[in-house]
Amino acid sequence: MMMAMMMAAALSGGPEQARLPDLPLLAGATASPDCGNQPVLAGAWCVSAPLSAMDGVARAYVAELTGKGWLVADGGASRAVLVRRKDGGGCETVQMLIVRDTSAPATAESVAWLGVASVPGDVCAAGAEAPDSSAGQ
Repeated sequence: MMMAMMMAAALSGGPEQARLPDLPLLAGATASPDCGNQPVLAGAWCVSAPLSAMDGVARAYVAELTGKGWLVADGGASRAVLVRRKDGGGCETVQMLIVRDTSAPATAESVAWLGVASVPGDVCAAGAEAPDSSAGQ
């Protein structure tokens, strides 16, 4: 549920929304403009692939983005958060999320979707204060 809320926030847009990077259709991926009608991916740029191939597809898209100057800031088994510094300060952020249709059993040939969405706001905003490391001591 937390992942759904994070992706929904990333897709909510707004005046400070990061620009979505220009991504090609890479080997092993199929264009999926409707993102499989997965609610958590509504508004994202998506591709699909068999579940057995999705790890390789996701790694290829991370490599594509890092080749364009994006840095992996966080991630897990089914998501990655990437940031890139903007000219003049601050950062733009995107999140990649892998989902599958959980209403059916997972098999190697089950379809999975990789969604990429910009994250609103600026995680590197000038003047942002670091957390107080002495708190709770």
